Amino acid sequence: MAAAAVLLVACGGSDEEEAGTSSASATTAEPADPEFCTAAASIQERLQATVSDQSDPTRLPAILDEAASEIRAIQAPDEISGDWAALAGGVEQFSAAIAGIDFTDPDALTTLDQQLTPLQQQLGAASTNVGDYLRDECGIEDDATG
Repeated sequence: MAAAAVLLVACGGSDEEEAGTSSASATTAEPADPEFCTAAASIQERLQATVSDQSDPTRLPAILDEAASEIRAIQAPDEISGDWAALAGGVEQFSAAIAGIDFTDPDALTTLDQQLTPLQQQLGAASTNVGDYLRDECGIEDDATG
């Protein structure tokens, strides 16, 4: 379950955070693209709630695949469209990594962390750009940083 926090960081929080335990909140400021902002906030909130309530890590790949499809279905503003697409691909890669983990193995989380660290580094700039846009243009804050 700790690995799921990486996804939450990539989808909406600060890339400097490691916990993913804080919740997102949208402000009532007028967003630059209200449709995008509403959809992004909805995905983030549902994903955080689902992952937080998930006690069976073997269900995470299906949850993440669904999230990746939802992310891809949202038309992102031009200024972050490439980063948004990169994050959708990252969610898919994250899902594939989790799907290959034997959670009965006591070393599973270490193995997963080794697989996800390069992905997290690869997505660092995209995560930052999307997170900044969500904060600045949509009013979506990570409670720990906002």
